[in-house]
Amino acid sequence: MPIKHILRIEFKSVKKNFLLDKNTYTIGRNASNTIILHDRVVSRHHATLLRIQYKNNHQQEDVFWIVDGDLQGNRSTNGLFINGKRCLSHELKPGDMVYFGGIEATGKYDIVNDSSVDKNQDDFQSLIKENKQDFSQNNQDIYDYNLKYNLEKDKNTLVNSQETQTTLVNSQETQTTLVVNEELDKLTEEFLFRLTYSPRFLPHPIIEISLEGKIIYLNKIAQTKFSDLLTKGMEHPLLYLLIEQFKKTKNKIVVREVQQNREKFTEYAHYLSESKSIKVYVFDFSKRQKIETSLKESEEKYRAVVKQISEGLFIVDVKTKEILEANDAYLKLLGHTSEEILKLKLYDVVSLDRKILEKDLERILINKVDLVRESIHRHKNGSLINVEVSISLISYSSKQVFCFAVRDITERKRTEELLRYQAFHDLLTTLPNRKFFNEQLIIALANAKRYGHMLGVMFIDLDRFKHINDTLGHTVGDQLLQEVAKRLKSCLRAGDTVSRWGGDEFIILLHQINNVENAAKVANRILKKMEKPFILSKHKLHISLSIGISIYPSDGENPENLIKNADAALYKTKDSGGSYYHFYNSEITLKSKEIFQLENLLYSALEKNQFHLYYQPQVNIKTGAITGMEALLRWKHPRLGTIYPEKFIPLAEETGLIEKIGEWVLYQSCHQNKIWQDLGWEQLKISVNISSRQLQKPNLVSIIEQVLTETKLQPKYLELEITETAIIQNTDIGCKTLNQLEKMGVRISMDDFGRGYSSLSYLKNLPFHKIKIHQGFIKELDNNSEDIAIISAIVALGKGFHIKIIAEGVETQEQLQLLDALQCDEMQGYLFSPPLSVENATSFLKSNSTNKVKIDL
Repeated sequence: MPIKHILRIEFKSVKKNFLLDKNTYTIGRNASNTIILHDRVVSRHHATLLRIQYKNNHQQEDVFWIVDGDLQGNRSTNGLFINGKRCLSHELKPGDMVYFGGIEATGKYDIVNDSSVDKNQDDFQSLIKENKQDFSQNNQDIYDYNLKYNLEKDKNTLVNSQETQTTLVNSQETQTTLVVNEELDKLTEEFLFRLTYSPRFLPHPIIEISLEGKIIYLNKIAQTKFSDLLTKGMEHPLLYLLIEQFKKTKNKIVVREVQQNREKFTEYAHYLSESKSIKVYVFDFSKRQKIETSLKESEEKYRAVVKQISEGLFIVDVKTKEILEANDAYLKLLGHTSEEILKLKLYDVVSLDRKILEKDLERILINKVDLVRESIHRHKNGSLINVEVSISLISYSSKQVFCFAVRDITERKRTEELLRYQAFHDLLTTLPNRKFFNEQLIIALANAKRYGHMLGVMFIDLDRFKHINDTLGHTVGDQLLQEVAKRLKSCLRAGDTVSRWGGDEFIILLHQINNVENAAKVANRILKKMEKPFILSKHKLHISLSIGISIYPSDGENPENLIKNADAALYKTKDSGGSYYHFYNSEITLKSKEIFQLENLLYSALEKNQFHLYYQPQVNIKTGAITGMEALLRWKHPRLGTIYPEKFIPLAEETGLIEKIGEWVLYQSCHQNKIWQDLGWEQLKISVNISSRQLQKPNLVSIIEQVLTETKLQPKYLELEITETAIIQNTDIGCKTLNQLEKMGVRISMDDFGRGYSSLSYLKNLPFHKIKIHQGFIKELDNNSEDIAIISAIVALGKGFHIKIIAEGVETQEQLQLLDALQCDEMQGYLFSPPLSVENATSFLKSNSTNKVKIDL
């Protein structure tokens, strides 16, 4: 009875059966597929079904293989799963469940007989009834058909190597070949019954004769096929000498090949001891030949398809490991011809540890599982190729073989290697990055602990690198970082590691040192190397470094402490002016803890009203008139006491809190000045320091406008003190902001003049109304000091630009007289008054009711 292949598809609410009567089917979401699955987990071309026929005497029907993706080597996105296991290719067996990328889209493969395709497998008893015809007079059943149908296993062999053959010729010149097999004596009626009615075989005639030579049963097929059986009886070629052969061989089963005219038949005759009769099963041999021819043609088609697949395929003998076949894609991959590849064994093409490979193959044989893994195959010229291999156990030419599906992943490996490199390296400098350094430090610490040696961690930061970026641009800045990286590498031993930590920071691991002096030598070598100027884009740059060093085990026994302590030592170097190195010590830790503590307390200081403003008078040297007050910020902590700006302002700058604090200072000082003006000091000005971070904010002008509006203070009574350093951090924004403020009527003062660059261009191009001489020049001022010449030059400069000059930090009568002689306009310092609280400042103004301070010149 012909068999049919069915694929039962189910996805979402759709259920549909597909009769597989073609050689190839494509499955996927794209409308061009044979079977279309509109589901999100299904790829456009998810899988391919191929009809295959093998040369196998015991399996005469077609089989279907399912392959992941299309036949061009393109795989599905979410994978192909057979019975819950992912695979690239699989020979389908009845009952196999196929999952297309997940559990939403599924298929079930079945093999059914012809009638069951539309009838959902008719009852088996009806099949018996259809093929049974009783020729006995009483129309009684000859056999009991209630035998067990479900046998555990098929018998694999009906005819073996112990066959004996006899050739007989009858009077009708019909040639008959008699085949007897003694091993078949053990077969039972149940097996032949299964053979007869199994849907895996074609319908066939059934004949039963008595030992006296009388035909007692013919089924419908026998009546139709051999209409002359009843008339010829035992002279018919199917029955000729059959009884004699049973008597001669004394076997229960005789197998014969019978040829009549142009047709060939295979005949199975079985002696039934209960009824003392012989039952004969006849199979059309010519049909088997056609099937074999069809199988051969299908195999040739299959080979043609396999040869065109872009993915490499080759087949290996399970026992000898000889290569039996390879497609064109695999031949091209390895550079061999089809003749050359057949002379090789598996171990000739796979460059993998032989024990590992044999273990994998053994697991496939025992567990009957597919294996997908990465491997390396060897080209004909000896080069190695990275591949992904799927290994399956399949039937091929009547035997089991290993099928290798090979995919070239060289490009993927290159991409993975590039991604791995990028994950552990800085793309700008090509140095290892922070992640790589941390891993190396962990390994180095383990070795240091094991062998008892020292190692060093050096944290490095470029001095004033931000200024280079701001003035010359990031392109030059990047070039400088690249050149610094090269010089750092040249200063180290082969086993040491230098990494870019981030920005302009680098970190070095000295893997094994004998003493602290070894680390100092490396630091000095680095500093010496940096003395040579860098020539970048026609710019000649002199760069210095600050270095902090920690040593294992004295400064820490784990990566976190060693890096943290080297960073703390770096800040010590920075505080000392840079361009040198410092080793870590406990005092640095105490200072770092203090800074950390202040930083935490700073966040809540404004909310808890811990900030206070003090005011220091500014006095005209000639007249003694009080021209203004400078607002000075103080932090009064309930436990730590008064904290001065030099301690917390840098922290406020780093954390960004300076913006909120600066707004508070602006409002409080303007509000207080308005109170003083209302009390009678109408011309009094208030000076407020503006940080570099505030100046760079584009909304500073609007903030000041709002403060002046809310406090009702006229702009001309507000004086903003700006340092030159704050301007150069972003000159464009700084200049724009200052010009807008000047148009509003706000006065601008350059603070700490002489400490920085003292660029004349700023005085020329920016709207400064006053210059404050840095107190460092005033502190050492005497009749013989060089500071007199500097202050004289500054005063002359101010006069030339029509800018007033004020000296801060005046503490002695001698300084006062010298400044008066140098024609300085205003003064500020402890000689007149220290910074005062609001109450004391108000009292100071009242005590000088004429708004003048007594000056003794």
